Amino acid sequence: MKTIDKAMSILSFFSPNPAEHRLSDLARASGIDKVTAMRILSSLVSCGFVEQHPQTRHYRLGSAVLRLARVREACVPMAAALQPILNQLTEEVGETSHACVFSGKHMTTVAVSEPGRPTRVFVDLTQPLPVHATASGQAFLAYADEATIEGVLNDLPVPASFTSNTISSGAELRLRLEAIRERGCAVSTRSFEEEVTGIAAPVFDSHGRVRATISAACISSRMTPAFEREVEAAVRRACVKATSALDGEPPEIFLSKTMETV
Repeated sequence: MKTIDKAMSILSFFSPNPAEHRLSDLARASGIDKVTAMRILSSLVSCGFVEQHPQTRHYRLGSAVLRLARVREACVPMAAALQPILNQLTEEVGETSHACVFSGKHMTTVAVSEPGRPTRVFVDLTQPLPVHATASGQAFLAYADEATIEGVLNDLPVPASFTSNTISSGAELRLRLEAIRERGCAVSTRSFEEEVTGIAAPVFDSHGRVRATISAACISSRMTPAFEREVEAAVRRACVKATSALDGEPPEIFLSKTMETV
């Protein structure tokens, strides 16, 4: 299990920028000695999860990752089901919208819809989003089980702050989660990026458990109290539609909050 954990740790450092990494960089970033890192990378190369450039000998993700991503979407067609709902939300509020799922330590974006206006929030599909610092993460965590909440609290990054508005303690985060449950929606202003206000709500499965989140990523300077309420209502309605599209069932407490805004 420790070997698997180390392999997953190495894989987590791959990103578009830079697309390739040296052995020494991956070993240093993951805290694994070079001999062990090289052995793990060799195994990942043999399975197709990692490739090694023939000239530079640097490592990059392999095609097996793409195959697994396609298998996942074929088995659980979340992106295809959520895309039209995101498109409608973006058209309704005029801001970028995106859907996220929890990936053990962070939120992973599975679908994005951007408005036609030139000034908009850009959401990078490849960027992991911190759970504590984003509306998507907070909306997920507010409806997650206690074990998941504890796991996130125990793994808060050090330092935990991205801006002066980022929640940086477990106690503060728990207070925020209580407010989100009461409100039915998470609003996070300039907590991950300085000019971004995220407004997110949960998507549920057939057992009423949180499965994903839908968020509107808005330019903060465009926000007014009236527009914030409008976006909140639109995001909640989108989440109810998404829950139905994924054969889920919203808990009554969340549904009542949504109906209050209709």
